[in-house]
Amino acid sequence: MKHLFRLCLLAFVLGASAAHAESRALIIGVAGYDDPNIPDLLGPTNDALLMRDVLATSGFSDITLLGDMNEADGRPTRAVILDGFSGLAARARQGDQVYIHLSGHGSRQLDPEGDETDGLDEIFLPADTAIAEAGSGLVPNAITDDEIGSLLAEIQSTGADVFFVMDSCHSGSGTRAFARGVADRQVSPALLGIDLAAARAGGSVRSVDSGPDAVGQAEGSGRLIAFYATRSNDVAREVDMSNGTVADDSEWFGLFTAAIASRLESGQTLTYRQLFQSVLSELNSGSGFGMGAVQTPLWEGDMIDEPVFGKEGRAGPTRFLVDGDAVDAGRLHGLEEGTLLALVADISDPQDAVLGYAQVEAVEPRRAFLRPVADDCVPEAGTLCAFAGGLPEAARFAQVELSPVTLTIAFSPVFDAETGQPLSPDAPESGMVAAALEDASARTGIGAEFPAEIFDVQIALSQNTLWFGPAATIDGAPAGLAFGLAEDEPRLVQLLGRVLRAERLARTLDALGEEASPFNPSPVAVDVERNASPIEALSKPGARVDPRRECQAALRSMRETGFAPLQGMDDLKQCDLLRFRAAGERDGQRDVNRIHIDAQYCVNVDYELVEGDQALRDLGDPMVMCSDCPGPVPYSAGYERLYVLVSELEENAEALNLSGVLENCTGREGTRSAAASALSGVLEDAARRGRTRGSMGLGGALSDVWVDRYAWRVLPRASVFARGEGGTP
Repeated sequence: MKHLFRLCLLAFVLGASAAHAESRALIIGVAGYDDPNIPDLLGPTNDALLMRDVLATSGFSDITLLGDMNEADGRPTRAVILDGFSGLAARARQGDQVYIHLSGHGSRQLDPEGDETDGLDEIFLPADTAIAEAGSGLVPNAITDDEIGSLLAEIQSTGADVFFVMDSCHSGSGTRAFARGVADRQVSPALLGIDLAAARAGGSVRSVDSGPDAVGQAEGSGRLIAFYATRSNDVAREVDMSNGTVADDSEWFGLFTAAIASRLESGQTLTYRQLFQSVLSELNSGSGFGMGAVQTPLWEGDMIDEPVFGKEGRAGPTRFLVDGDAVDAGRLHGLEEGTLLALVADISDPQDAVLGYAQVEAVEPRRAFLRPVADDCVPEAGTLCAFAGGLPEAARFAQVELSPVTLTIAFSPVFDAETGQPLSPDAPESGMVAAALEDASARTGIGAEFPAEIFDVQIALSQNTLWFGPAATIDGAPAGLAFGLAEDEPRLVQLLGRVLRAERLARTLDALGEEASPFNPSPVAVDVERNASPIEALSKPGARVDPRRECQAALRSMRETGFAPLQGMDDLKQCDLLRFRAAGERDGQRDVNRIHIDAQYCVNVDYELVEGDQALRDLGDPMVMCSDCPGPVPYSAGYERLYVLVSELEENAEALNLSGVLENCTGREGTRSAAASALSGVLEDAARRGRTRGSMGLGGALSDVWVDRYAWRVLPRASVFARGEGGTP
């Protein structure tokens, strides 16, 4: 199953004046269906009215309401829904906040375009949905994931930011669970006349000729965050909130909608991540619903850590979900044995609203286990504080207080790039680095040292500039992360903090890769290929370079047949293209994170959900290499690393989507992001089409994680021409 939308390498945050921005909404609740074979629902009408009221109190004035209620602007047939989207796009302006809500049945049909990896399109069912004609594989009047994606992209193209919520299920399991007071929001494809056995897996391989899918987002486009009610092998549920005490259907609501509305109605200033985590906690704690764990929602998009509806202010530090004596975070989130956590009751509680403290006593890649400790616990490496009391029953979230220094990153002395000799420890440059590194280490909790020989990070001095990298020179030329000696020292502390965090992440991922069992191979096969730019398309060293035009010309001359497997520590050059693809090797659902540490020590993450035994699909966006980039990092040759982290999906837990969690650079400092931005005119074709996910999520139990590691170096332009195409100096 493919994304209904594709995350971009770079989000353009444009400065529309809040005074001129509007809040607009399209709310759709489909409860009654024309065809008697499609069961009616009770909750979507109430969902729509509830969300209308909540948004009205939140400052939304432009609200279109589609449903069976008397005050509706129209009945939610296919044509009326499409008109609602188009009308919203016509009214939206740059900087607007747009909310779109869909409640109703979902299902699947055959994919006529052949671009779905499972051969199926996800569909939303309007009121006039009909039964498919025999052998057609298509449901009349249904709205497909591709159509929804295009409609959302049209709104984004105005510069408006979109929050899209879908409270329906696209599961094809065919089961219905009309237990007393509970109903499922899904319709079996078989009931709609669809034979899933006829599905043929397609592919989502991108062609360089037509432009890799969404490598660049059209400049000026708004951003998108999407919340989905449940994972693809589960169902979205609606319930009678009155527990049968009210005779009519006025108390029936979608669980997902009710949880979102309850939190929005509180008026708290939350980020989208905090809103999602609070909803996930509500759905799976039984709180307020009289039920146990019921469904696992998922999110996707590029605004997860932005404030909801663009409201100013943010609510407190990063917090993780707590479930009994476990916390939904682990080594991949920076936790380690001995980390001290403060426990709070709610995602939006003030930072000092601490119920108690706990210390991590065992840690896994994505989960950690807690022991209660006294509030005077000071974490130390190799030892844990004594047990003290018990974990507070009301604790549902945890925030990091202190971490023991258990990891040390080794730095070389400062070398003279021309002579290759280390500077004296008394040299001003050596003292500056030592002082800044001590400060960065204290701020990050990551140790740093200067060993005599073996090091993780080399430091070189060249023409009043310090360079940092696994190796800070390539063929005698400086490479990696640069700091000009004319810059202020706080900037150096900031950069060294970035280096320490990136190296800690690399150390963690390397260790996970080493722990993998040869008897339990990864359930996802990864394919990494390079398409080399023709050297004749590149400007010679010393010439005036326009990287945008240079790579535009190079990419236009490259063909699909030019891809070849990446081999070991390859040497790459300006405008080379890397693509990453993956295929499920066996049944099940997996979170797949592509984690790239570039030459500037910026961490960039792309997330994909890989389901079952599917055809080869794209794993994140293709990456354009640049030794000479547009933007704030014009020269960016150096050593780079990339990890593909595969993990089993976990029941009733947030997806292991590390987007927004691991990134350590702001703005456009990442070299690949800068390149993608510059090339958006060539590669934005599919981004303009827009897609959004039709699958509904996640599940399964974490049994293992798998890590594949790749590394390369981006050569300076002079090295490329000295070597010739594929040659050596």
